[in-house]
Amino acid sequence: MAASTQPRIEFAVTPRFDVFYALYTLTSTAATPLDAWKNRANDRLPRDFTKRASLVAPLPIFWPLLADAAQSDQGEISFTELLSTIQELPAKDLKKGILGGIFHDDDAVDALITERRTLKQMITGASSTVGELLGAFGLKPFDASSKVVRAITSLLEKPEPFRDDLVGVLEAFWNNGFHDDWLALEPGLRDESFRMTDLRDEGDPTTLDAQLNLPVTMDNSAQQVRPKSGTPIRYQKIERCFVIPSAFNTRRWWAKYTTPSDRVVLYFPIARDLSAANRIGREDMASAARESSRRADINAESVFRALGDTTRYAIASILARTPTTSADLARSLKVSKPTITHHVQALRSAGLIKETPSGGSTKLSLSRDTVAALSGAAVEQLFSSSGELSLGTTRRRRQG
Repeated sequence: MAASTQPRIEFAVTPRFDVFYALYTLTSTAATPLDAWKNRANDRLPRDFTKRASLVAPLPIFWPLLADAAQSDQGEISFTELLSTIQELPAKDLKKGILGGIFHDDDAVDALITERRTLKQMITGASSTVGELLGAFGLKPFDASSKVVRAITSLLEKPEPFRDDLVGVLEAFWNNGFHDDWLALEPGLRDESFRMTDLRDEGDPTTLDAQLNLPVTMDNSAQQVRPKSGTPIRYQKIERCFVIPSAFNTRRWWAKYTTPSDRVVLYFPIARDLSAANRIGREDMASAARESSRRADINAESVFRALGDTTRYAIASILARTPTTSADLARSLKVSKPTITHHVQALRSAGLIKETPSGGSTKLSLSRDTVAALSGAAVEQLFSSSGELSLGTTRRRRQG
C-alpha cells in the first residue's frame, strides 16, 4: 500500500511526560547520563520529599506508570492542565489508568476495581509471563507489608487521598526547581519540534520512523506499527499519533492509550539531546533569569514561527481584542480543545500570551509588549554582524 496511508504524526511540546521521567531519574539508583541535573535537583527539594514521594511511587518505575493518570487529556497540555486533569479524574478512571500499566489486562483491572478479585489473588494467580512484569513492579512475590502493595492498596481503597498525595508531590517537585528547568528547556524542545516537523513535511515518509528515532517501526506494507515487543497496532486503529521532544526519556518509553471509541492514541517522547538538562546548572539558567531574558531579548524567529500558522494568527487576533479562555477559543474557531492547547502553547512559548485568573478559569490575552518590541528585536537579530546564523530549523528543500 502507499506510504501516505500511514498515521499522521503530530508534534507537541509539553511537560506531561518529562515531569514523570525526571522524577524517575531523580529517585532511581541506576546509572544515568543526567547526573549533573540529578545532583542539582536533589539539593533543591524539601527534606521530606522522598518520604512523600514514596507514598505514591514506592519504586522509581512507578513514575512513568503514574503519567498514565492523565491519559484522558490528549496532546499538548501545560503542567497546570496536567494537574487539573488528574484532580478532576473520577476515582474509577484514576485506578484504571494506573493499574492498566501494571497488568495490561482490562478484565483483570476491572476485577480489581469491582472487588471481584483481591490484589493478593490477582498476583498469586498470575501467569509466568505476567508474573515477570509484576516482579518488576515489586508486587511478586506478594507481601502485604511491602511499600508497593500498600501503595496499590491505597489506590484501590482510598483513591481520593492517593490522588491528593500524587498532586501534592508533583506540585512540590514543580515548585522546587523543575518549573525553572522546564522554562530553560522548553525553547530548545520547541525548536526540536520544528525540526521534526520539517522532517515529516519534507522527508521520505517511508523512513520517517528512523529519521525521528521512534522506538517502533512503521510497517507500511502490513499497515501496522510494530513495537520491539508486544502486539502490532493496525494503522486503522490509531486515532492520533504524537511525537514529543523530551529531555529526560533515557529509557525510550512510549505510551498507548485507548479512547472511548476503542481506538488508540500513541505518544512517543523522543530524547535527542540528553545533555540539555545537565547544561541548565552549568549555565545557571534559573527561572527568574530565564523569564527576564525572554522579556528583554525576544526571539524574533520563535515569534514569527508562532504567528506564521493561520490558526495561531487567528487566535492572536482574537486575544488582541478580547481576553478569552481556551474553551471559548475552541468554540469560536470550531476546533478541538487539544488543537487549541497546542496552538496556545506555541504562542505562549514565543512570549505572546498573558494569562489572568478569572473565577474558576484562566483568560488569555495577547502580550502587547511582545508585539510592540518585536520590530526592534527582529532588526537587531536579522542585521546582527555577530553570532551564529539561525539556520538550524530552515526547511530542507527536495532536489529536482
